[in-house]
Amino acid sequence: MKASKRRSAILASAAPIFNRRGFAGTSIAEILAATSLEKGGLYNHFASKEELAIAAFDYAWNEVNAYFARELHGTAPGMPYLHAYVDAFARYVENPVVEGGCPLVNATLEADDALPFLQERVRAGLAQVQSFVRHQLERAVEKGQLAASLDLAADADFLVATLQGTIVLARGLRSRTAIRNATGALHAWLHALEPS
Repeated sequence: MKASKRRSAILASAAPIFNRRGFAGTSIAEILAATSLEKGGLYNHFASKEELAIAAFDYAWNEVNAYFARELHGTAPGMPYLHAYVDAFARYVENPVVEGGCPLVNATLEADDALPFLQERVRAGLAQVQSFVRHQLERAVEKGQLAASLDLAADADFLVATLQGTIVLARGLRSRTAIRNATGALHAWLHALEPS
């Protein structure tokens, strides 16, 4: 139990560093300074920097999922849920739950052929978000809130891509206006999908 608590404390300190600086930009020295550990103490819990980075990503991603679970708790499924999700996403972009922004976007931008261990996490994370959005679109169809003839896979991809792109745009421009513009356009798009 004590080892598990120590491991969690290490991840709570390491996750923001990896999230801000990326795998390549994060040094073990920074992790040791943040955790007040000696190298041997760190490697008692994680066999390598790669293993620590994977665990730090998982920790950060779990924090993101917990945020959305809290924000959306009790929301009716279907269109109300999707609108609430867009609003929760806007708040999340403005006030990320892990310092450094969205771990999924950060890992997506960093993961390439040199970091296959991060690629797996990126694919799994994006697939999770796609599945979540598509499920809510399906619920909206079941409830008569959307036309059954829509291409739900394409609509889910569009919504996910727009939200993920909003993070990049807002960060690149250092603009909250970009967040409001994109989420406002998504609300309008969702309303346009509703049967007249």
